[in-house]
Formats: sequence, C-alpha cells, structure tokens
Amino acid sequence: MEWPTGQSVVTALITAAAAMALLGIDRANAASPADKCEAAKLKIAGKYDFCRLKAESKAAKSGGSPDKPTRDAVALRSMEGAAAPGLVKRSGAPLLDHGGPVLDSSTTYAIYWGPPSTFPADLESGMESLLSGFDGSSYLGIADQYLHDAPVSTAYAGAVSDPSAPPSKPPRTADIGAEVCKLFPAPDPAGLYIVFTSNAPNINYCAWHADATCNGVTFQIAYIPNQALLPACSPYTRVDLGCNAYSPGTVTSADSVAHEFMETITDPGLNAWYDRNGQEIADKCNYNYQACVELSNMSTWQIQSEWSNAIGGCQQQ
Repeated sequence: MEWPTGQSVVTALITAAAAMALLGIDRANAASPADKCEAAKLKIAGKYDFCRLKAESKAAKSGGSPDKPTRDAVALRSMEGAAAPGLVKRSGAPLLDHGGPVLDSSTTYAIYWGPPSTFPADLESGMESLLSGFDGSSYLGIADQYLHDAPVSTAYAGAVSDPSAPPSKPPRTADIGAEVCKLFPAPDPAGLYIVFTSNAPNINYCAWHADATCNGVTFQIAYIPNQALLPACSPYTRVDLGCNAYSPGTVTSADSVAHEFMETITDPGLNAWYDRNGQEIADKCNYNYQACVELSNMSTWQIQSEWSNAIGGCQQQ
C-alpha cells in the first residue's frame, strides 16, 4: 500500500462511488473508528495505511481490537513509480516489524474469472511459469530478512477457471473472497489465491492484496484485473528490458503478481512489515527495474525490485 509523501500530488484519485464499491462500506453503519478511516480514504487514494494506523490507536483506546482494525481493507498497487528504472534506490525509511504474522511457507493458487477468450492467450502459461519459479529463487530470497529467521518457501498448486462474468464494478474483498470460497470451500490458510479477472471495471490502480474468510478459515487473496486493459500499469512505460517474449498483458500481469505476492508473504494481514509511511516491500520500489530476473525454473521476467533493509535500498534479486 502506498500514500504520497511531502507535498506530492496524488494522481490516482478514487471516486467516492468506486471506493465505496471496492471497500464495501455501508454509509448507514460507518460509525466505528475503522469505518471512519475507510471513509477518509475516499478522498485521497493510497493514504489508507496512515489512516489505518490512527484508527488502530483509537480502537485500542476504546477497547476495540487493534489486530484487525479495519473492515474490508486492501493494499493497493499504485500506477505511480517510486524509483526510476535502473536506479538502485538507497533512500527512504526501512520497513518496520509491527508484530503481525508473516507467511514463510505459502502456496499459490491461480483463478481465472471470466470468459477464457477475453484473457491474453499466453496468460495462464505465463503465470504457471512465474509462480512455479519463485521457490528457491534469489528474488524470493529478498524476503528472508523479514520472516523471523524462518526459511522462505512457496509452491504453486495450479489454476482453476470460472467462465462466469466477474463483477462489473470494482470488486470488494467480499466479492473476491466469495469467488475463492465457491471454488475452494475448504481454503488453505497458508494459501494465496490470485484472482485474475477478464475485465478491469472503472479502476485506477493495478492490483491489490488482502485477506478473506471462508467457512471459518482466513486466507490470503490478490486481485489482478485484466492488465492488458490497464496500459498505465505496464513496466514498458518505464523501460523494456526484453526479458521474454510474452505478450504485454502477461508481462504486466507478472509484474503486478510479483508485487502482490511479495507484499502478501511479508504483510499478509496488513499488520506486519511496512515503513513509517505505510509502504510495503514492493511499494518502495514500484516500477524499479534493474535487470531481468531469472527464477529457479530458468524463466526470465521483467518484474520490479523489492525493498531490502539489509542493503538499505531496492534489490532486484
């Protein structure tokens, strides 16, 4: 999640109607500190985490739970970059451990929601290659420093397709969680369910991650709208490193998936690793590309670098 610092102007404004749909806020019942925090987010995109921290403090003082201070909270990937391509960014605050759980061992699941013909033709094969290659890669190893001395690992469990129409409005976490629950009624608590939709309905962000609950089990979700319809999210708007021959929509999907995956394992409940400004591991290096990333299955990708406290900057792999 990301919010602007200093006097920078927010270029991605979420309208009140779109944000209400995304966050699932009931106007009549938005009375708690958490709900007031969510309402504040309608005004400025990306300032959620600062608002969340204030709501967390208020909830604790009033006897509420600080562990899950907000309702239907998401961490958005902005269309704005944090560092120029090729620049090894070495400035900014470190990530701080706020005590929440991390995912040192995870399993990823891909869900393709929408008519198959509306996705990039090479998307499913590309995501299988990407998600299968994370485990054992130096890219994934960047997260080691944040996982409380546990060795980081991940496995790809495969893909499921649902040809029904996805929501025609920006989906809420409840919508994405319900789709997962429909297909996986006994979800994996260590699972990250990445839901790709065939559309990108009236949104001005690239992706988000959050958690959801199904039949009493909490699990992780990521929403990846059709990146072929979101040219501002493309890494090629910054630089084309020529890492592979996948279509632009699949290349952009891989970049957003890498962003949400790394944030999910280091901050699955939005209460673990982020900096004093609310930025997570990927936010601090959004759209920073230093070199092609070779994963453990020898596939190569143009995916963003990630913040490393160890080097005090953006690390590519």
